[in-house]
Amino acid sequence: MMAASAGKKFIVTDKLLDAMSVGLRDNVHLLVFEGTIRSIKTVTSIQLFFEAVQDSNERLHLIAAENLDAIRDNILTSDFGLEVMHPKYIKRRREEIGGYYLEVCCDIPGRPKLKKVLLCGYSTARDWRKILGKTIGVILVDEVNNANKQFIDECFARQASADRPFAIWTLNGDVPTHYIYQDYINRCNIIGDCPASIRADMNKVEKEPGWYYMHFTMQDNPIMTSEKIARISNVYPAGSYYYTIKILGERGSPGQLLYIDYMDPKHHIKPLDVRNYHHFGIGFDIGATRATNTISLWGFRHDYTKVGGIDKMTFQQCGYQQKTQHLIAFIKRYKHLNIRYVSIDSAELNYIADIRTMFKTMFPHIEVIASYKATIKQRVDLGIIMLSHGVLEFNDTTEGRDIYDAFMVAKRSEKPNEVREDLNERHNDIIDSSEYAWTRHMNAILRAAKDYDRLDRQVA
Repeated sequence: MMAASAGKKFIVTDKLLDAMSVGLRDNVHLLVFEGTIRSIKTVTSIQLFFEAVQDSNERLHLIAAENLDAIRDNILTSDFGLEVMHPKYIKRRREEIGGYYLEVCCDIPGRPKLKKVLLCGYSTARDWRKILGKTIGVILVDEVNNANKQFIDECFARQASADRPFAIWTLNGDVPTHYIYQDYINRCNIIGDCPASIRADMNKVEKEPGWYYMHFTMQDNPIMTSEKIARISNVYPAGSYYYTIKILGERGSPGQLLYIDYMDPKHHIKPLDVRNYHHFGIGFDIGATRATNTISLWGFRHDYTKVGGIDKMTFQQCGYQQKTQHLIAFIKRYKHLNIRYVSIDSAELNYIADIRTMFKTMFPHIEVIASYKATIKQRVDLGIIMLSHGVLEFNDTTEGRDIYDAFMVAKRSEKPNEVREDLNERHNDIIDSSEYAWTRHMNAILRAAKDYDRLDRQVA
């Protein structure tokens, strides 16, 4: 049933065959793929999902990821995505009232001829409530450790009346105390090899019948030569949290400081020449009652291989008129530069509208936008990738070093789902301002930084 992907050869590996053999058994109800980046676990999950849907007696099925963009890019249209590998059987449709779904043609005798796959983001309850009240046969959850527990519980509830419920989960390693391990994955039966540390965690609890676990490594990917593996292994410092979860594919506990493993003043702080940057963006964080305000100027190379913290201004809480005066003065200081936009805290929509009107006459070449905040985890990951790949650089000035120091002291939060601790401290406002300037170019920066985690989903 598989079609060849344009430009890349689909290679059927022993690991993929093992996963398909396990996943298509009637007595298997949960199959978890955990492991390193670039290990074919996502590609394997996609092909298994297709075959399981074909074999199912149910008409309704589900693909879930952080948002619909992630589903499109990582599962539907990637090199070995569903729409690419099975164009004869899968068509993307849209409800007259509602969103997109997949129509799946089935040619297995005795099975429904047409099946429907819901597409659901799990980042907010509003996005995934479309699954309520339905009976769902096969469910694929990508990066399941990022999903809300209520959503996961609801997925199990939606499969309660299915003839043969089956769920496929993928993830990189995470904190061992994460609910996804404690409540679910550690109860799975291990198939094949896995790191001793994971086996020790999972052997502590009683197993659930029909739940299984497989661990993936870069060696499972046929295109990953020893040279490529060695090169990727140098992306993150050995022993760091990201090295543990991304390169080793194991579970790890991060240290208290978020970015320190990836920071080196000799490497990141240097005199910056604005002539080396193609264009510039300004991030403006509006402080809350107890917080400060920060305006920061960032330069971007035309190919986004370098992102430079040129200058910033941090000032105490004040009225909107004073904030505006500070912003105008800061821009005039750099009026000779190609400043393309000012990205303002998206919570300040009324203020953004006022500044946008003002700038139409004062700075008509500068776009005023609401910041794309992404999630805190996405922003933290972006910062770590930029630091570890040498993309980020900070001006060797008082203000440039102040930005660097803000990242140096940022702490990991102990609160569930918060990721970065935020106590309305000055360094948080500096980081927020910086991220507001970056995130408009998030995808371009990740491509330039060779974000191997993202590429894992595109290469079998």
